[in-house]
Amino acid sequence: MLIYFIADYLRNPELQLRASEDPAQVLAEYGITLDIQHALRRHDHAAILKSAHDELTALFTRPQDHDYVVAAWGPIDIEVTSVSPPTAKVNTPMRLTVVGRTFPPKGKARLAFRNEQSNQRVEGTIVSITTGPYAQSTLLGQVTLPTVGLWKVTVASVDQPAGAGEWNGDLHVTAG
Repeated sequence: MLIYFIADYLRNPELQLRASEDPAQVLAEYGITLDIQHALRRHDHAAILKSAHDELTALFTRPQDHDYVVAAWGPIDIEVTSVSPPTAKVNTPMRLTVVGRTFPPKGKARLAFRNEQSNQRVEGTIVSITTGPYAQSTLLGQVTLPTVGLWKVTVASVDQPAGAGEWNGDLHVTAG
């Protein structure tokens, strides 16, 4: 890949020497296509940048076998540290605040609720998500829970559900 070659070339004097002696061999070792090899020789910056951009895009968006997207910072590890208010009334719309770390952006996040006794699941609506320093996140959401009982609250990434964060506490839903 071109991006690997560039990164190695900039840091490795031995590779710089080898590339100056036999550029075609070194570029072939990195799997660089003939088109990009020609672009490098022509100093065609537009073609080189487009190829590097395409490679980076593929790395950041291609799902892998381990159920997360490869990215420079690894899989998302969402934490839910608090939910307020901690109580709600059955079949009554409620607004809630969920606080934690590393919540994904609103369009990529999912707010879910699971009844501990029946395992019934309900999706909530995300109104907004803000993330501050050190990945501290606040989610404002809405939900109507249909059953009395103890509910777990989960925030997940739509793209990486394996990294979901579940609140250790319980949302208590009581009769009207």
